[in-house]
Amino acid sequence: MKITTLLISILAFFGITQSTYGQTKPIKYSYETSLKKLSDDKLAVRLKITGFSEDTLTYCFPKIIPGIYGAMNFGQYISAFEVFDKKGNKLKTEKTDLNSWKIYDAKRISRVSYLVDDAWEAFDENMKNGFYRSAASSFSDSSFVITPNSLFGYFRGHVNHPIELTIQKGINLYPATSLRKTVKPNQDFFDADNYHQLVDNPILYALPDTTMIHLPGISVEVACHSTSGKPISKDIAEYIRPLLINQAKYLNNKLPVDHYTFLIYHSLASNRTHLIGDGLEHSNSTLILLYMPLDIETIRQNIYGIASHEFFHTLMPLGLHSYEIENYDYNDPKFSKHLWLYEGMTEYFTMHMPVKTGLRTEKEFFKIVEEKMAAMKQFDPNLAISDLSLHPMEHQEDYYNVYLRGALINLCLDIQLRELSGGEYGTKDLVLDLIKHYRGKPFEDNQLFKEIVNLSDSPELETFIADYIKGTKELPLEELLLKAGLKIQNGKITEVENPTTEQQKLRAAWLH
Repeated sequence: MKITTLLISILAFFGITQSTYGQTKPIKYSYETSLKKLSDDKLAVRLKITGFSEDTLTYCFPKIIPGIYGAMNFGQYISAFEVFDKKGNKLKTEKTDLNSWKIYDAKRISRVSYLVDDAWEAFDENMKNGFYRSAASSFSDSSFVITPNSLFGYFRGHVNHPIELTIQKGINLYPATSLRKTVKPNQDFFDADNYHQLVDNPILYALPDTTMIHLPGISVEVACHSTSGKPISKDIAEYIRPLLINQAKYLNNKLPVDHYTFLIYHSLASNRTHLIGDGLEHSNSTLILLYMPLDIETIRQNIYGIASHEFFHTLMPLGLHSYEIENYDYNDPKFSKHLWLYEGMTEYFTMHMPVKTGLRTEKEFFKIVEEKMAAMKQFDPNLAISDLSLHPMEHQEDYYNVYLRGALINLCLDIQLRELSGGEYGTKDLVLDLIKHYRGKPFEDNQLFKEIVNLSDSPELETFIADYIKGTKELPLEELLLKAGLKIQNGKITEVENPTTEQQKLRAAWLH
């Protein structure tokens, strides 16, 4: 053995890093900010980082993040952007677009600093297309809604390095998040494996109002802040608990995660005329924004559907998704054609689970279906769901149709699968089989339809997919509901007179 080889082996054995001998150190993002120094509604952020070998680098804030389909351009909230070397000398930078800064002589980078303005002041009825407040941050003296994508950026080509985050805070503020954390009286420490995990974990800082739910296989934290100043987490947790129990029942008594956090920000509304709820799913948490009076029954009723929908997202796209989502590019994203699955199927499960588990009556379920049938008519009937999915930013005016036509596509698919299998197999079984088949790995976007046909052993689905997901044919709601002993008259769903045994069996398999 050569002496040099032996020396390298000895150094590696004793854990001596390459940096000891003049080589570059491993890259780690070390962010810090102070909530106690909110000035002109802005937070100062500082990043310590070294170890780059490139002559030039580009520092970016996301244009868009997973789960939303409009350009948010988080770089627009950044000012006073500066970069320094270890001696405190300022490096030359150039802003190349709304979200990016080019840095010259990048090997010398030691520190980056900037100011961040919040994107919304109050969660109220003032809304605009393509702007998702649940993806953005808000700062006030009493609470901070922190979405990491709006405070912390990344160097292009360097999203897979570990991240440390230190946040100075007032002694009374508590950080609710699913991010790994160490909570101290005056400052908190967080760490993430990479930038993707950081973005995937919002943080709600507020006076403690937290209730824990412990169920078999999962612990759930319900953390709330109400601008009314009143605690609400206990009442909401009591309502979420049976929801989670029934979701587990619906999913064959196996939930996809073992810990979860509901972050709920309630903005007090003076009247009941315009109630608003907004939520954004993450792998182990959901951020929910509510605008409504401080009436716990009203809050419960509105939070039920949001919480259910967002929690079901742990199945898809968080557990089942294509390479386009797995390798997400925050500034130049490539979209998947399967919004019918990610959003449409999730919305259908949200509708179907309560009737399937006995929480709702058939009549209540049919009312939701009727509302979606009516609302779907306001959107472009000649835009296929797969095309909308591939080009969501160009079709913002039609995007909401994924929750309408998308959900009804999956209702039709569920009935057809039940009919083909003698009642034994439906969309829930299909999704669980797909998750098992891919085992946490992303799928090829162009291959999923083929796998659906194969896994369900239903070649008849090729025509269904071509007509209603890739195509724009009118959904066969009347035809399929009739097979379950139901009819549509004047937009209302009612039972046919004297349904046959086959119709009754199919309806029972589908809804009970």
